[in-house]
Amino acid sequence: MTAGKTSVFDAIETRFPGLIAEVRRSIRDSERAYQGGDDKSDSYLWEHTMHVASIADQLAQCEKIDPLIPVVAALFHDAGKFAEGQYHAEGTIEETESARIAERLLRKCGMKQSGRNQVLAGLKALYNENVRKNRLAAILHDADFLSKFGALGVAGFFIKSTLRGRTLRLSVLGYLSKELTYAACLPLNMHTACGKKLADRKSRDSLRFFRSLLAELKESRIANLTIRRLSVPSGSARNGLLSIRLVVSPECLECGAKWDMAWTTEKGVKCHRLCVNWSCVHCGNRLETSFCLPEIA
Repeated sequence: MTAGKTSVFDAIETRFPGLIAEVRRSIRDSERAYQGGDDKSDSYLWEHTMHVASIADQLAQCEKIDPLIPVVAALFHDAGKFAEGQYHAEGTIEETESARIAERLLRKCGMKQSGRNQVLAGLKALYNENVRKNRLAAILHDADFLSKFGALGVAGFFIKSTLRGRTLRLSVLGYLSKELTYAACLPLNMHTACGKKLADRKSRDSLRFFRSLLAELKESRIANLTIRRLSVPSGSARNGLLSIRLVVSPECLECGAKWDMAWTTEKGVKCHRLCVNWSCVHCGNRLETSFCLPEIA
């Protein structure tokens, strides 16, 4: 951004004084209530929110859209994440609560009904198939997924692992398969042309980092893990196959013998799920890897 140019966040503060602070307070307080943090604890969800809002600004400008409404909507996209004192990964409760908070705070700060309607429509479309039909929801969708990759996305992966009490080895062995797969498929999951361009770069950066991490883990004798590729149906015949990256130990962790691997996919409530089962040919040790397959736009 050129020197002296007003940012969209400055524009929001000028037109709707105090809005950003109000949203931050709402998100921070709900997160603290869920986690039991004190008044001085920082908010991971607010950091994520600002990251998504910044990417939404970038995408909107690239798509030749006034970024003000997309950025305002991005500020609320996870506002209902900790509604009713519970964590909501996605779905009706989060959608309803996010829209309720947005309506209340946007009305309070003086946004006109037409603007509020755009924000609420985008938030509601974000959680269903209408994301393809709503340009605002498409930007929010892409910004949210893009925030999970690249340097800050990788940092977020390890922050969440730490918050959940996982060691580095456990995080990589148990959850990196999903991260690698989603990184590899990121460009296919975009709903905007500019999102796809940014996804190409973030995908390469994330995959390069994680490959280097696995190499150093092996050199440090923390974990000897490799990446195994697997092609599975995407869940939609018109989309063909997805390239899956599985992080695996080349041999059984108990006896050192080789693994047998079998996989299946199943349709769940929210997604098509991949289930991979590993069994040792010698001692019978078993491991399972399971995660939702990436969406394809």
